[in-house]
Amino acid sequence: MLEGTGNDAVRRMLADDRASAGLGIELVEVTAGRAAARMTITSAMVNGHGIAHGGFVFTLADTAFACACNSYGPVAVAAGADITFSSHRPGKAMCSPRPRRKG
Repeated sequence: MLEGTGNDAVRRMLADDRASAGLGIELVEVTAGRAAARMTITSAMVNGHGIAHGGFVFTLADTAFACACNSYGPVAVAAGADITFSSHRPGKAMCSPRPRRKG
Protein backbone atom coordinates (compact mmCIF):
# COMPACT_ATOMS: atom_id res chain seq x y z
CA MET A 1 0.00 0.00 0.00
CA LEU A 2 2.71 2.45 -0.94
CA GLU A 3 1.18 4.03 -4.05
CA GLY A 4 0.16 7.63 -4.79
CA THR A 5 1.64 11.12 -4.74
CA GLY A 6 1.87 11.46 -0.96
CA ASN A 7 3.53 8.09 -0.74
CA ASP A 8 6.20 9.23 -3.21
CA ALA A 9 7.04 12.00 -0.72
CA VAL A 10 7.19 9.41 2.07
CA ARG A 11 9.50 7.17 0.02
CA ARG A 12 11.84 10.10 -0.73
CA MET A 13 11.90 11.12 2.93
CA LEU A 14 12.69 7.59 4.11
CA ALA A 15 15.39 7.16 1.46
CA ASP A 16 17.34 9.94 3.22
CA ASP A 17 16.49 8.86 6.79
CA ARG A 18 19.70 7.23 7.99
CA ALA A 19 18.57 7.09 11.62
CA SER A 20 15.51 4.98 10.85
CA ALA A 21 17.46 2.80 8.43
CA GLY A 22 20.22 2.30 11.00
CA LEU A 23 17.68 1.06 13.53
CA GLY A 24 16.11 -1.27 10.98
CA ILE A 25 12.77 0.53 10.95
CA GLU A 26 10.57 -0.77 8.13
CA LEU A 27 7.52 0.99 6.70
CA VAL A 28 4.74 -1.60 6.55
CA GLU A 29 1.84 0.49 5.29
CA VAL A 30 1.00 4.08 4.41
CA THR A 31 -2.28 5.63 3.32
CA ALA A 32 -3.55 9.20 3.58
CA GLY A 33 -3.00 10.23 7.19
CA ARG A 34 -1.98 6.78 8.44
CA ALA A 35 1.19 4.73 8.52
CA ALA A 36 2.50 1.58 10.18
CA ALA A 37 6.15 0.85 10.83
CA ARG A 38 8.03 -1.87 12.67
CA MET A 39 11.49 -2.66 13.96
CA THR A 40 13.18 -5.47 15.80
CA ILE A 41 13.89 -4.73 19.46
CA THR A 42 17.37 -6.13 19.99
CA SER A 43 19.04 -6.87 23.32
CA ALA A 44 21.00 -3.61 22.90
CA MET A 45 17.67 -1.70 22.97
CA VAL A 46 16.46 -3.15 26.29
CA ASN A 47 16.57 -1.12 29.51
CA GLY A 48 17.28 -2.25 33.07
CA HIS A 49 13.71 -3.49 33.48
CA GLY A 50 14.12 -5.95 30.61
CA ILE A 51 11.79 -4.06 28.25
CA ALA A 52 12.42 -1.86 25.21
CA HIS A 53 13.93 1.50 26.14
CA GLY A 54 11.34 4.24 25.61
CA GLY A 55 13.70 6.25 23.43
CA PHE A 56 13.77 3.49 20.82
CA VAL A 57 9.99 3.01 20.99
CA PHE A 58 9.50 6.77 20.55
CA THR A 59 11.89 6.78 17.60
CA LEU A 60 9.81 4.06 15.93
CA ALA A 61 6.63 6.05 16.63
CA ASP A 62 8.23 9.27 15.38
CA THR A 63 9.23 7.65 12.09
CA ALA A 64 5.74 6.21 11.55
CA PHE A 65 4.19 9.55 12.53
CA ALA A 66 6.41 11.40 10.04
CA CYS A 67 5.26 9.01 7.32
CA ALA A 68 1.60 9.56 8.24
CA CYS A 69 2.02 13.35 8.27
CA ASN A 70 3.83 13.36 4.92
CA SER A 71 1.38 10.95 3.28
CA TYR A 72 -0.75 13.91 2.16
CA GLY A 73 1.95 15.07 -0.26
CA PRO A 74 3.46 18.39 0.85
CA VAL A 75 6.45 18.28 3.20
CA ALA A 76 5.22 18.31 6.79
CA VAL A 77 6.82 18.30 10.23
CA ALA A 78 5.10 17.71 13.55
CA ALA A 79 4.59 20.52 16.04
CA GLY A 80 4.33 17.96 18.85
CA ALA A 81 3.70 14.35 19.70
CA ASP A 82 2.79 12.25 22.69
CA ILE A 83 3.02 8.53 23.24
CA THR A 84 1.62 5.88 25.52
CA PHE A 85 4.27 3.26 26.20
CA SER A 86 3.64 -0.45 26.40
CA SER A 87 6.19 -2.98 27.54
CA HIS A 88 7.91 -4.44 24.48
CA ARG A 89 10.37 -7.21 25.09
CA PRO A 90 13.01 -8.15 22.51
CA GLY A 91 11.36 -9.04 19.20
CA LYS A 92 9.26 -7.09 16.70
CA ALA A 93 7.57 -3.85 17.71
CA MET A 94 4.93 -2.18 15.56
CA CYS A 95 3.52 1.33 15.59
CA SER A 96 0.55 2.85 13.74
CA PRO A 97 0.13 6.55 14.59
CA ARG A 98 -1.98 9.11 12.81
CA PRO A 99 -2.17 12.91 12.95
CA ARG A 100 -5.04 14.40 14.99
CA ARG A 101 -5.50 17.25 12.56
CA LYS A 102 -4.06 18.45 9.29
CA GLY A 103 -2.80 21.97 8.78
